[in-house]
Amino acid sequence: MARYFFHLRDGDTLLPDDEGLELPDLEAVRSYAVESARQLLSQAALSGNAGSVRQLIQVLDDGGRTVLTTPIGHATGTDTQS
Repeated sequence: MARYFFHLRDGDTLLPDDEGLELPDLEAVRSYAVESARQLLSQAALSGNAGSVRQLIQVLDDGGRTVLTTPIGHATGTDTQS
């Protein structure tokens, strides 16, 4: 299994994931990223800020390459960019 890092990006601000998570394949990475985005969107909705969410989850592999980008505001569907 490979290690992936799920960074939260808000414009130029980056909240890094320093630990990462071992997952078997890109489908598992995509599922985890979308579920994480949905949780963040849900938290924003509960605080009344869902309409202004412009953050994204940027997933890097252990080589530092971006393998997936998931906009938080699009987490209601399966919209992700790779």
